[in-house]
Amino acid sequence: MVGLNNHLKLILVLRKYFPNSEEGSRIYGGFLYDETIFCKTFPVRDSLVQMLEEVNQFLIDNDYNPIELDEIKNDGYTYDNYPVSLSPHGYQEEFVLLINREPFSRPQTHFLINELKKFRDERDWEQFHNPKDLSIALSIEANELLEQFLWKNHEDANKDKLKEELADVFAYAFLLADKLDLDVEKIVLEKIKFNAEKYPVEKAKGTAKKYDEL
Repeated sequence: MVGLNNHLKLILVLRKYFPNSEEGSRIYGGFLYDETIFCKTFPVRDSLVQMLEEVNQFLIDNDYNPIELDEIKNDGYTYDNYPVSLSPHGYQEEFVLLINREPFSRPQTHFLINELKKFRDERDWEQFHNPKDLSIALSIEANELLEQFLWKNHEDANKDKLKEELADVFAYAFLLADKLDLDVEKIVLEKIKFNAEKYPVEKAKGTAKKYDEL
C-alpha cells in the first residue's frame, strides 16, 4: 500500500487533479475543508525559513507558485494569494495551507481513466476494447452487480462483493466514455440538467412516476 501511495503521488498533481473525496485528499497528505478547499497542515519548525521550504516543496510539486519570505506578514505569519493561503493555527503549533479548487482543474475521473488505460495497455488489451465489446462488458458487470441481491434483502448483500462489482461497472463505463471521446463530468452534468427539465421539482418531488405521467 505504501508503494502504491508513493506511485500515486508521483502521478497526481493537486492543481490538475483536485480531489473530490476524503480518500482522494489523503493521497496528497491532507483533507477537504469542503468540496472546493483542500487543507494540509505543516508543523512549525525552528525557523520560518525552514517551515517555508517544506511548504514550498509541496506547492512546487503540485504546480503552484512558491511563497516568498517577504510576502508573509509579520503579524501572525499569514500569506494570501489566490488560490493558496497559509496561516498559523492555534498557538502556532502548526501552519495550515489552504488551496482552493480552480475552474480549470480536472476531476479525478481523468486520473482514474489514465490508470485504467495504463493497466490495459501494459497487457495489450486495447485491441479488444471497441465500443461494442466495452458496452457488452459493462452490461455483464452490471448484471453481476445485480446478482449480489438475488434471493436476499438488499441489506443482506455482501458489501465487499458489491464494491468489487461496482468498481468493474465504473471501469468499463469510464473506458467506454474515453473510447467515444466523451468527458464524463460534462455528460453527467448535461444529463442532470436535461432530467431537471423533464422532472421539475414541483411535479416530481416524492413520486416515482415517469415524466409523461406527471
